[in-house]
Amino acid sequence: MKGLRVLDESLRMGQQALWATRMKTKWMLPIAPVMDAAGFYQVAAMAPVSFETAAMYLHEDPWERLRLLRQHMPRTQFDFLVRSRNVVGWFPKPNDVVELFLKTLHKIGIHSIKVFDGLNDYRNVAFHIQAGKQLGLHVKALLNFAVSPVHSDDYFIGKARELARLGADAIVIADACGAILPERARTLIGRVRAELPDMELHFSTHPNSGVSTPCYREAIRQGIDVLWGASTPLANGHSFPPHATIVQLAREEGRAVDLDERCLVEIDDWFYWAAYKENRPCHEPEEFDPIAYEQTIKHQIPGGMMSNLESQLAGVGMAHRLPEVLEEAGRVRAELGYPVMVTPFSQFVGVQATLNVVTGERYSSVPREMVLYCRGYYGQSPGPIDPNVLDRVVGDQPMIDPSAYYHEKMVEKARAERGPLSDEELLTTIFLNPTALDTFNKNRRPIEWDPTARMPLVALLKELGKRPRLRLVEVRCGNLRVGMSRDAGAVML
Repeated sequence: MKGLRVLDESLRMGQQALWATRMKTKWMLPIAPVMDAAGFYQVAAMAPVSFETAAMYLHEDPWERLRLLRQHMPRTQFDFLVRSRNVVGWFPKPNDVVELFLKTLHKIGIHSIKVFDGLNDYRNVAFHIQAGKQLGLHVKALLNFAVSPVHSDDYFIGKARELARLGADAIVIADACGAILPERARTLIGRVRAELPDMELHFSTHPNSGVSTPCYREAIRQGIDVLWGASTPLANGHSFPPHATIVQLAREEGRAVDLDERCLVEIDDWFYWAAYKENRPCHEPEEFDPIAYEQTIKHQIPGGMMSNLESQLAGVGMAHRLPEVLEEAGRVRAELGYPVMVTPFSQFVGVQATLNVVTGERYSSVPREMVLYCRGYYGQSPGPIDPNVLDRVVGDQPMIDPSAYYHEKMVEKARAERGPLSDEELLTTIFLNPTALDTFNKNRRPIEWDPTARMPLVALLKELGKRPRLRLVEVRCGNLRVGMSRDAGAVML
């Protein structure tokens, strides 16, 4: 059997899941040359949420981050996640924005994109696939996994065939909620592999349910081509399994993995140090809890949103009602036709469930986004929407064709309104709302990093220098002696 390849997700999902997407570029660049040499198939450089967070909260230019990563990782194939029609941001974009964005990514040095639609309605990403391939990008399309009466193996086989017809270079069986079990991984991956034997096939799941390791083992046995992983300090929890686990599983199953394990250790050491400096958690593997799994699978709310629900309920003195909200979320999800619980649909379900519980009357208060969902604005729901809910939410409003806006001229209009801007600047003005854009422009700072940060001796001396009670430090290695005195500074002898 051919070798197994690994797509690195440390800089994308790893920091998104464990650092709330707050990793600054200064923690990426020092280790970039080692990641470049590690042998990863591809490295996920960025996603919509990391683009937005870099600009809005870290006040870093996300385009500059991509440029710097490209400079320091010249051999690496970079990957960018594209969020369906939203692309980046929180409202759908027409074809001209998609095309300009992909051209700009390609120009800056991105080799591959992965496109996903939370409803698996591939009308929303057909243009992305076509435009990406015309540019020479490697296009991966996500088959979003969920557990429901609708999401059978036959359903996924049909969707995989559709992606193949659209021209995807690779298909990713992506389990965003950690919902898949080993038995289902075996049957589903096996059937997709048999149906599309020549298609490049990826698999990803999250360790939060405690079964990612046996699921990855089954994927390896079924002939998966690429698994997604992360550096150990940025793995586990709601991230992806560690690279070391993937290497061990492949070795046990007789599949070669062309990764430099010395580089993997060096990468792990660096991100452990970064986590220590930034006071960020490092997660251990979870144990499978069948009772907790059965409770979670009813609503399938992802971990990041779970913490938001808890804090929002606590803020209004209703933290004790979380179990009611979770139970209601399961009902709402079923009534909405079982959308996959990824952005933005997990938010739609969670907010509506909270409103139903807090108001005491189901669907008495319905957000605008929920109305648009029920009218078809975001695409076709996987299953039918409950007729009673549809009647209450939509009433006599007409249904919406999600492709109606695809051919609008948003780029041309934006250029006319905003003056002479570079493509990068123009896209940023489109992606960020006016308040976020104003904040970014006022607070934007140059990306600064320390090229000596990964030198152990320099790091040691800097750290010891912060301790006022130490008057003298001396480090010896053979004939080299480095000393640091509180009075005399650093001395080399």
